Amino acid sequence: RAIGAGFLIAAIVWILPSASGSEFLVIVLFTYIIAIAEFTHIIAGSVEAFLLVAHGDISIFTMIWDFTVPVLIGNILGGTALFALLA
Repeated sequence: RAIGAGFLIAAIVWILPSASGSEFLVIVLFTYIIAIAEFTHIIAGSVEAFLLVAHGDISIFTMIWDFTVPVLIGNILGGTALFALLA
């Protein structure tokens, strides 16, 4: 799920320069796709993870090893895969 989100966020970066005047629509569409597909992204998901830690539902260790590290690696792989394919 993290690889897909990384791929889509990288696609936003790739498409935005060509979307003059429609930038907001492009961002909304791609983030909607990420939400519908239940992909995980490190930026948006970190807020939820930090709130779970603050509330005491999970430990900081669990947040780092079960969420942050795998999602960050997946997002990097997904974004890198898109640019590798396009290059």
